[in-house]
Amino acid sequence: MAVFRSFFALLLLGIALFMPRAAEAAFLFCNQTKTVVEGAFGYREQADWLSEGWWQIQPGQCARVFSKPLTQRFYFYYARVLAPPKDGKPAMIWGGKYLFCIDNKAFKITGDGKCEKRGYREQGFQQVDVTNRKDYTLTFDDGKGR
Repeated sequence: MAVFRSFFALLLLGIALFMPRAAEAAFLFCNQTKTVVEGAFGYREQADWLSEGWWQIQPGQCARVFSKPLTQRFYFYYARVLAPPKDGKPAMIWGGKYLFCIDNKAFKITGDGKCEKRGYREQGFQQVDVTNRKDYTLTFDDGKGR
């Protein structure tokens, strides 16, 4: 009987170890450029708008910028290449018309208004639609900035 219990316990342990696990919800920034990218993330949580940054992402790497379930339809981002521009070309950035507050150092800011009065800068973020997705990966590459 003891052998049967041991076998049964090992069987359950094996099943638990090799069962597929539920994926963690996440929003990822991935850098497919040749230089370091610095990114910021904006989102709505209950009644507040929040912005967070800076994630420095090495070429070929990804950063998890949001680890909660994606409950909103839209999320927002701003990113820039940290290397100085070459050949007189403008530095590559990814931004848009949706204004959030940012800071020069690492930040997590509640609210998207009166940025300057609160000691922050206003920056245009790009919107991304994640309808019905649990995870989302946003990839920055050398050809899609402006």
